[in-house]
Parts: sequence; structure tokens; C-alpha cells
Amino acid sequence: MSRCAILPFPGDPFLLHYWLSFYGSTHPESPRWGNYIDTLYIYFNSPIEEAAVKNIEALCNYLYIGIHLIYNNQQIEHGEAINRTLDVVKEDYIMLIEDDGFIFKPEIVDVAFKMIETGGMQIVGSKRGSCHMEILSAAQKKWGLNYEGYGDQGPNFWPCFFFCRKDLLLKTDRQFGARAWKQGEIVLPLEHEVLAPQIHSDTFVNTSLQLRALVPEKEIYYLPQYHGNTDDYPDYLAKTNLWDGKAPWTHAGSLSSGVGGILTDDQGRALARRKIDPPKGSDRLPNYCNTEQERLEWERRVMWWERFWRFAAWNENIAEFYDLYKKAIDRIVKQYGLDEKRIEQRLNIYRELGL
Repeated sequence: MSRCAILPFPGDPFLLHYWLSFYGSTHPESPRWGNYIDTLYIYFNSPIEEAAVKNIEALCNYLYIGIHLIYNNQQIEHGEAINRTLDVVKEDYIMLIEDDGFIFKPEIVDVAFKMIETGGMQIVGSKRGSCHMEILSAAQKKWGLNYEGYGDQGPNFWPCFFFCRKDLLLKTDRQFGARAWKQGEIVLPLEHEVLAPQIHSDTFVNTSLQLRALVPEKEIYYLPQYHGNTDDYPDYLAKTNLWDGKAPWTHAGSLSSGVGGILTDDQGRALARRKIDPPKGSDRLPNYCNTEQERLEWERRVMWWERFWRFAAWNENIAEFYDLYKKAIDRIVKQYGLDEKRIEQRLNIYRELGL
């Protein structure tokens, strides 16, 4: 029996450095979840500059072990990155994970794999909606699913902290990305004819429906995703969600919006594309922050980017990018009017979890 993890990765070197610190360690006395798999496949797809590429290659090839790095200098869709990686996977069992999924109780990885290897389960994953209401309703009717309970509910699975056999994924059409259906089309796993002009679904929804058609409900084991949200401080005070004493991981959420989008240089170019995109002539950010709820969401993301930057520390080989990264964070804080005290408060409560 052999195990692996697949990580589609769009290119933030400081995020990856932090993420890998939970995967593995140079100190044997510090257990990490990488101890429970044979190979970590990273599909690195980004047009990011050479200094960042070399930094990422050094992390994967020299600082940490057991990593198979695949590099593509063009960014591709998340589902396609999973599909291309699947072509080179040699192991029998797979965990899908994302670059904003941090596992701080590593033994959960061993537990989840064993549920499939010896425990009678075919899938271990987390419930997810992220699709049109027609899909939710048709799936509930077809499979008798219960959507009650705390957190995300639905017939689909997050492609993060998702465990199954490789051969099970190969039985699908391998279109792991987002999917849309037009009116009159049939959503095949559901045998449902679309009524709306067009319906949409997020990454891995199409696959999730196909997997449900293959796997009995009794052979699916659900684990909470512990997805990030703007209520992290109220959750901390109430000892709920991520602070319930049981959480082994967190899926922080939306952090790839950093170097690929909202973290920009002085010319308004996303940091991952600053060497190939023309200057935009302004360092003003898009006006995506008009309400208190939106400010809370940006403070939540900024907290993580600030954490990655502090963890990485200055390195002369990537010094220019390092300085630009911090400047981009400070620009968001200033232009969106974010509360630095609340950001620091978040940093402190996450430290209590070992994050």
C-alpha cells in the first residue's frame, strides 16, 4: 500500500514555505503529516519571476524531502492541475489538499488513510455545496442526503483534505474543474435536465457527483473542513469551530487571491505577473472593500499573508520580491482602512493553535 498527496500550487513562495513547515521538518523529533505519506506531488503553475521559481525549487528539492515538483510557467485551472498530476502518481491512495490547507495535528492523515485501507470506507472528505440550487435539490432527491448541520452542506466534496483510492478518481471523466450546464443539458450523474438558462458549479463538483454515483453513502466518512471565516475571533471566545478542541486542520480559504491578484506592485500588477503584464499606471487597488463585513474578510486574508511574510524572513536571493510582498500587504491595509489591531489579534489566536 502506498500513499501520496496532490497539491495544485499557483506560486506564492512565502505561503509555500509556511505550508511545507507543516508537511515536513528537518528535525526528526518534530513529527509532521508528511511522515504518513510516500510522496507529495506539487503541480506548480505560475508565470512568477525567476527568483521566486528558484526559491520554490530550493524548498522542494533541498530543504524538504519526498516531494515530486512539476513546474509549468503558465497558470492553469485548479482541476486541470489535479488531472495532470494524476498522470504521474504511482501510489495507490491519494489525499487532495490545497495551499491554504494547514494540518496541525498530523496523525489525522494516518487515521483518514486507514479508514480507506482497512476501515471499509472508500471516501473520506468534507461536505460542500458550491453549486447551483438545481444541483443541490436534484442530488438530495436522488440520494436522500441530509443538508442539516453546522458549516457547509451539500452533495459535493472539498478538494482539500479529501482521501480516496487513485483508481476511484480514474473512474470519473477526470474533469476535476468548475463546470457549467446549459438549459436542456443533462447532469449525467443526477439524470437531471437543467431548467435554468445556465447553472454553474465550482471545482470538483462534477467529480463529486460522479463519485457519489460510484460509492454507497455508507462507505463515505465525513470530517469537518474547518473552513476559514470572518467569525474567527467570536469562535475563539466561544471555543467553537476551529477552537473546539478537536480541529486537526484548517482550510483558510481564498489565499491564492494574493500574489495572483490583490497583492500588487507600485504599477498595479499582480506580483505573480509583474514581469509579464504591462504597468497599469496606478497603485490603487480595486474597490472591493465597501462594508464592515468586507473589511473583516480582507483582515482575515491579510493576517495570513502577514504570517507567511514573517515566517519566510529576508533572503538575499528573493529580497526584491520579499520587500514588494510586504509593501503590497501594507497597501491593502491602508487603502481598505483595515484595523491593524484586529489583524494582530487574529495572529495571536491562531498562534495558540500552533499556526
